[in-house]
Amino acid sequence: MKSDISRRHFLYGACAVTLPKGTAWGKLDSSVPNTIFPVANSASPPARFKEAPMLARLVSASKLAPVEQRLPRTPFVRLVREIGKYGGTLYDQAASPGGRFHLDGALIVSAQETDNSGEIIRPYLCDRVTFNPDYTEFTFHIREGLKWSDGVEVTADDVLWWWKYEQCNRTIFPGGPLSFKIGNVYPEFSKDDRLTFRIEFPTSLRPCLNISVSEWMSFGSYFAQPAHWIKQFHIDFNPKADEEARKRGFGSWYQYYVMVMDYMHPIVGKPHLGPWFRAISTTTHDIYERNPYFAEVDQEGNQLPYIDRIFVQVVEDRSLQTARRAAGGVSEGLCDMSQIAVFTSNANRAGYDIKHWWLADSSECMFAFNLNHKDPVKRHVYNNLKFRQALSYAIDRHRINETLYFGQAKEWQATVSPKVSFFNPTWIDYCARYDPDEADRLLDEAGLRWDRGRQVRLGPDGRRFVSVILYHQQAFPVELLEFVRQDWAQVGVEVIMKETDFRFREWTCRAGNQDGTCWNADMVEEVAVYLPWSTKWNPQQVLFYAIDWWLWYESGGQSGIEPPPEWKEQFSRMAMWYQAITDEEYRRRGQEVWDFFTRQLVCIGTVGYAPQPVVVKKGLGNVMDSLHIGYGTLWAKAYMVQSYFWDDPENHA
Repeated sequence: MKSDISRRHFLYGACAVTLPKGTAWGKLDSSVPNTIFPVANSASPPARFKEAPMLARLVSASKLAPVEQRLPRTPFVRLVREIGKYGGTLYDQAASPGGRFHLDGALIVSAQETDNSGEIIRPYLCDRVTFNPDYTEFTFHIREGLKWSDGVEVTADDVLWWWKYEQCNRTIFPGGPLSFKIGNVYPEFSKDDRLTFRIEFPTSLRPCLNISVSEWMSFGSYFAQPAHWIKQFHIDFNPKADEEARKRGFGSWYQYYVMVMDYMHPIVGKPHLGPWFRAISTTTHDIYERNPYFAEVDQEGNQLPYIDRIFVQVVEDRSLQTARRAAGGVSEGLCDMSQIAVFTSNANRAGYDIKHWWLADSSECMFAFNLNHKDPVKRHVYNNLKFRQALSYAIDRHRINETLYFGQAKEWQATVSPKVSFFNPTWIDYCARYDPDEADRLLDEAGLRWDRGRQVRLGPDGRRFVSVILYHQQAFPVELLEFVRQDWAQVGVEVIMKETDFRFREWTCRAGNQDGTCWNADMVEEVAVYLPWSTKWNPQQVLFYAIDWWLWYESGGQSGIEPPPEWKEQFSRMAMWYQAITDEEYRRRGQEVWDFFTRQLVCIGTVGYAPQPVVVKKGLGNVMDSLHIGYGTLWAKAYMVQSYFWDDPENHA
């Protein structure tokens, strides 16, 4: 399950991802030096365009401009499997008003985009991206005629306004902008003309190419605000902004501004560039209506999306969400593996088919112990590599796979995707075999002796050694945690699995007060794994296993705790990797970084790339039969939901 707030928190401090030349992530046009051009989107724009009947009626009534005037001069041509029919509604659900929902990735619209494989980069909102040979200067050209959902043209001024008045405003962000940071230095944003903006870095940052496909360059949310609309909430442009914020229950203008700047909040009327925009938000539901100015057409010139709207029901209870999916209450949704028999038996009655998708996580759940623990005994044990190796050997991955995933997951160690260009095949096998005898031996060597009754292990201080693992349940079955707990108990390591809400887990871990925690291992694709300091293996990210070491490094030794030499070297190694220029350097440093992470076992994996059945209502077309889903390719962004259509738009469930 996707957390309602995890995305922004997860990517705080990220700079970018990189696109190594010579890999499969994108193709360079040799006729135009240093230019990325479309891949798998080679169709020329059709000569004539068509639109949805609901928009055609508005055009006829002179309430809306003709489709030719609403589209960019060169719209993005989406090659769809089947030309769809216009009309109908998609049904989904969220835990809160304006909150995340299964199909919300479709609302992500960035300068460039990747596909479901994460193996290409192609122009999207920007039709041309150029850069200099040393990767210090990147120029983006916005599609001419691209418009926000209210009909106002998108220009370079929207980007510059976002950078100057939002990101660089120390009232909104006291610590400075959240992205594009290199050390303690930021780039310069400028514009060449009305539609062209330039980003200049003080040192090489080839990764800027990949951030252009990520959520961090999602226009209207994390990047390039609709300046004409959002400035009404900014004190520099509206002297009454404080007063108006207080009327809405906020203490100051910037508190309300922070809410309106992120698109996934219950704000109605904010101009957007996605297929749909939020038109209604109540305590019970949200409605996203068709964007008349959406910049995509299919290969026959039909403006997308095909479906008119998305209705999102607010359902706070997790078990009730599962029940609604099983009963056919959503147009498309994930099946809980633990309830697959219920979903299967109810398919005909509820009117849905089940498609076999796959999760893109290299581990559905991986565990990390607090290497900076305040208790000296636990800190000593958790820092002992033999302890972590022992726990990995003690996990019966085959039992987890056969029992919970019908033997279809990979019984591998948590690491990067095997498709990554610098992948080492030995990583997936590292301490991944089930060997409780080896676990016993390593625990003995780590100083954790059995008690007299050989029931539990004792710490170096002679006391019963107990660890508490904080978890916030995601897509993995909770039974997985119980299997791991039992496996560790078999070798005498006593663990308590404690469920918490997202905020409690986060702030407990940020304060360094946890024994351990767990999370999924996503963003392992080459297009995603190179986001600087944002991999979940980094100590300050969602597993929080060495917060004090990270603070020391980030502050230049002014705060936190000085890490041991090997970790200083790893931080330095990562920083150099993020500034690599040549393919050889990129792969060499990447392999060094990930060899260290894998063999240090700071993140202990279970099973990965698990099956993820998906319910799809009968009559819903252009839904892929099989694909990998995860944050590395931005979830529903890769589903191409704008191409979905109903066989019978006037009569569908």
